[in-house]
Amino acid sequence: MARVHGKDADFTFDSIAMESWLNSVTLNFTVPEAEITAFSDVYQNYLAGKPTAQVTIDGSWDSAASGPDETIFAELGLDAEEWDFEPAGSTGYDGFAIVNSYSITAAINAPVSFSASFRHNGGAAEADGAAPTRG
Repeated sequence: MARVHGKDADFTFDSIAMESWLNSVTLNFTVPEAEITAFSDVYQNYLAGKPTAQVTIDGSWDSAASGPDETIFAELGLDAEEWDFEPAGSTGYDGFAIVNSYSITAAINAPVSFSASFRHNGGAAEADGAAPTRG
């Protein structure tokens, strides 16, 4: 298998390509567990719950129209929007997500930066309960 480089990654949220502003993109899939241990079991037993996905991005803040600040800020507290993450610039993951955090950092001795996270909220439509699409 060939290795890929992060410089080729693409990330889009609400139809806005954001990769030119980003330093990193992380897609994290988590599966909560439920304990189902019976009194007669010797070891604890667990059952996998329903998976969830969260995308976290960070990069250089920019207030330009159609940039990350305008796009993310406008979606705070609203319904889900489409997202697409392609780690190698081709095969990737997509779906719908809500903005669940947005931070702007203005350190005195550094460029202004931002970070945001998006919680997956649907596959083909918002809140449809479907998994992200991989393809």
